[in-house]
Amino acid sequence: MSTAELLKQEGLEQGLERGREEGRFSEQRAAIFEALEVRFGSVPTGLVEAITALHDHDKLRALHRTAIRCADIDSFASEL
Repeated sequence: MSTAELLKQEGLEQGLERGREEGRFSEQRAAIFEALEVRFGSVPTGLVEAITALHDHDKLRALHRTAIRCADIDSFASEL
């Protein structure tokens, strides 16, 4: 395999991994949005934007738990 082919393959693999990682983030965000919508109705645009900007699995996991347990949407927002 030539150097160009190796680099192309490596780039392809990196792109696929990034896609899988973004898919995991998307699933976590969707779970948060669903929990908030079920509990409080619509999710304010500012919260959607703030959650969408997060790229930390541990933080998203913690926010999902908070969405399930918090008393109101303002309590949730304070955890961001």
